[in-house]
Amino acid sequence: MTTIVDTDKCRVCGCTPLNPCLFAIGGPGEPLEPCAWLDSDHTLCTNPRCVATVPLRELERMPLMPI
Repeated sequence: MTTIVDTDKCRVCGCTPLNPCLFAIGGPGEPLEPCAWLDSDHTLCTNPRCVATVPLRELERMPLMPI
């Protein structure tokens, strides 16, 4: 079975460049920051809740965005 994933849309939370999800980097009470793309295909955002849903083996093979 083939899974089709939209680019420029997080496959976990559905955020996009025009509607990024927000999360606190330092924990509760910290200012909210918009997410960015973790992978170069723009299918997974950097929100820790999204990253945590992806199996480690898949994360290891994922083409990451250059720093």
